[in-house]
Amino acid sequence: MTRKLGELFRLSAELEPLRHHAMTLQRLQEEIDRLLEEEFRGRVSVANLKDGTLYLHTASALAAAKLRHRLPSLTAALAASAPVLAIKLRVRPTNAPASGVAAPRPPRVRTIGPGGRAAIAELCARLAPDSPLRQALERLIERAAMASEQRQEGDPLERKEAEIDEDDAERKPQDAFGVQ
Repeated sequence: MTRKLGELFRLSAELEPLRHHAMTLQRLQEEIDRLLEEEFRGRVSVANLKDGTLYLHTASALAAAKLRHRLPSLTAALAASAPVLAIKLRVRPTNAPASGVAAPRPPRVRTIGPGGRAAIAELCARLAPDSPLRQALERLIERAAMASEQRQEGDPLERKEAEIDEDDAERKPQDAFGVQ
């Protein structure tokens, strides 16, 4: 005869506090999902509640940085329904789905900004036409151009991370004193 896990917890007095704690964490997760914007759903998960401190895991550092600005209002909203006095964030890049097997994250598409593309094209023009380096750089430019054209407008956090990567690629290197 099979029984639900909740029924088994109720049969043992020792397991009742564990069941109660699990139910509290589940309620907090539902409340956080309700309070946060769409961009955070699936990226923020409740890890634990201990001594009034709620521990949250985020899927990326960018999500954690954005969420850090919302912590005071989130703490106040959660304190009304649970004994939450503070919230601490930890970055956990991959969350395991319900199946228990971590879902592979799709590879990030790196792009070359217009300044970088122009610099590589200029270098290619100075190299011999049959140079292996020139051929490799031309393939790099072709692939990067195709990748930036095929980039999908999906996840707002992924778009922001891609914009940051493009800005970093376009910056000129600086010497130790910040002079370009």
